[in-house]
Amino acid sequence: MQCPKCLKEQTSETQCVFCGIVFEKYFQREHSGEIHVPPPERVAPGGRNWLFWGAVAAIVCVAAILYFVLKPGAKTAPQASMPATVMLKAENVDTANTVNYASIKNSLNASFPAKNKIEQARNATVYIETGWATSGSGFFIDNSGHIITNAHVVSVSKEDLDEAEKIREKFKAALDEEDAYLKRVRNGPEYAASTGVRNVLAEREKQLEVQKSKYEKLNEMINKAASGSTSALKVVLIDGTELPVLSIRVSDKYDLALLTLGGSDSPFIPRSDAGKLAQSQKLFTVGNPQGLKFSVTSGIFSGWQNIRGIKTLQTDAPINPGNSGGPLLNENGEVVGVNTARLSNSQGIGFALPIDIVFSEFESYLRAN
Repeated sequence: MQCPKCLKEQTSETQCVFCGIVFEKYFQREHSGEIHVPPPERVAPGGRNWLFWGAVAAIVCVAAILYFVLKPGAKTAPQASMPATVMLKAENVDTANTVNYASIKNSLNASFPAKNKIEQARNATVYIETGWATSGSGFFIDNSGHIITNAHVVSVSKEDLDEAEKIREKFKAALDEEDAYLKRVRNGPEYAASTGVRNVLAEREKQLEVQKSKYEKLNEMINKAASGSTSALKVVLIDGTELPVLSIRVSDKYDLALLTLGGSDSPFIPRSDAGKLAQSQKLFTVGNPQGLKFSVTSGIFSGWQNIRGIKTLQTDAPINPGNSGGPLLNENGEVVGVNTARLSNSQGIGFALPIDIVFSEFESYLRAN
C-alpha cells in the first residue's frame, strides 16, 4: 500500500517502514480535519479564563467544544501596595458618546413593559460580547451609566495570552511544515507518475487551506484580546440597542470589572444586603446562557462558602456559560450578588460575589443608590 504521509509504496498495512507512522492513528487524526494542540488543563477557581480558552479550543482542538465550565472565581488578594483597580483602557470621554438614558428607559418600558420586579431588573441587564468570540452578562449598578460584570468576561490575563500565543506559534509552525512538505511532493517525480499521489496531495492541500483559515481566526482573536481596547466590546440592551464603552476598570482582587458608558439617568438594579439572606430563600438569575439572551432562572440561597478567603454566595440557581457577570436577585428584584462561576462536574452548585464587594471595590466611581 501507499503511505498517506510520505507517499511511499510498501507491503505493511499497519505501520510505514519509511517514516514510522501508525496508519490507524494517522487516519483517525486526518479524518478529524483538525490540527492537534492539547487544550489547557482544568484548574480551580482563580485560574484560567475559561471563556477565552473555550474560544481557543473551539478553533484549534479536535472535537467541537460546545460547553465550557466557567471557573475563574476570585483571585488571590495582591500586596497592599497594589492599586484596588487597574484601568485596562481609558478612552477620552467624548460628549458625542454619552447616552440619553432617560429616552432609553422610556423606550425599554414601552417595548418590554415589566410585569414584575424581576422583569424590571431584566431591563437593566445587558449582553456583553467581546472581540475574541466570547460573551457574558452585566447589569447597570447606578444611574450614571456604570455596568458591573466579571473580569473574565471582558479581559484576558497576560498569562493566558502568553500561553495562547505559544499555541498560535505551534499552529503556524505545523501549517508551515505541512505547506513545505506538500510543495516538495508536488515538485517530485512521484507526483507526475502517480494518480494516487496527486489525489492524496489535492485532499491534503484542501485540508491545509481549512486550517489556514482557522489560524487566521485564532490570530485575530488573540490580537483583539491583547489590545485591551474598549472598541472590541459590545454592550447590548434587551431591545438590541448597542452602547459604547468608554473605559474598563478591572479589580485585581476579585473577578469583577466596572464598565463606564457615560451619560446619566441610566436604568439600574437597586441593591440589597446579601448578609440578610436566609438559607432556602428564593433567588433569580438574569443573563445570557448559551446565547439564550435575557433568560431568567431561579433557585434558592444554599449558604455561604469561603473560596480562597472570600465569603461567597452559593446557589442552585443555574449559572451557565453566558450567565457570568449577571445579577443574582432576590424576590424584590434587588441585586444581592454577581454571578461568577459554577462548580465543574456538578449540577446546582453556583457561586456569586456579594454585591457589597462591588461597592467597596469601586466606591470611588459609584454613586450611593
